[in-house]
Amino acid sequence: MSAFSGHVAPLQIKSAEQEVYVALRDQIVRGLPPLAPLRLAELAATFEVSTMPVRAALRRLEAEGLVVSASRRGSRVAPLSLADIEQIQTIRCRVEGLAARLGAPRVEETDLAQMRLHLAALGRSVADGDVDSYVSSLRCFEAACYQRSEWPRLLHLVEELRLAAERYLRIAIRNAMPGVLPDFWERFYAAAEDRDGDAAEAALREALMWTLEQIRVNLQK
Repeated sequence: MSAFSGHVAPLQIKSAEQEVYVALRDQIVRGLPPLAPLRLAELAATFEVSTMPVRAALRRLEAEGLVVSASRRGSRVAPLSLADIEQIQTIRCRVEGLAARLGAPRVEETDLAQMRLHLAALGRSVADGDVDSYVSSLRCFEAACYQRSEWPRLLHLVEELRLAAERYLRIAIRNAMPGVLPDFWERFYAAAEDRDGDAAEAALREALMWTLEQIRVNLQK
């Protein structure tokens, strides 16, 4: 018998949990209605797995603030909350601001070339009303700068906060589409090109606060 035979089943369960987690998270951030029920048995049947990986995936999503659970009522998609996104964006200003300030002075020409490509893609996304493309391009655009901070723990926090903010970000961008890309991303790129960490942080903070204002207007309707 293989020395690893005892670990096969747990690895399969973990894989199923990850697949369910990714699929559910994707549906929630792309617009699954707030407070929509997430019934354990139905989800297990949909994904053709046992309830164990579904339950584990729901716990992960609850820890990220995307799912709420109550005794005897099961799990539901978390409501959209102005207080929640205000906290997220305020923390992101500090965390991503630091990543921008540390990363901008260290960017290389290859990073700038990537940023130019993604900046152009952002402009096309806004003009075309393509939310998915915008979210993907923005992540790559910022990452080209942030990665140069070379602080792994900081980058991990950046990613966690991005995930928490994504469904709110999609609301903000939807409200602004189709249209013209706000100029703070041009200024973020210019700051990176000048290796100016303070200017990069300032542009990033402005972008995050603009996003918050778009969300605030939508949630207060």
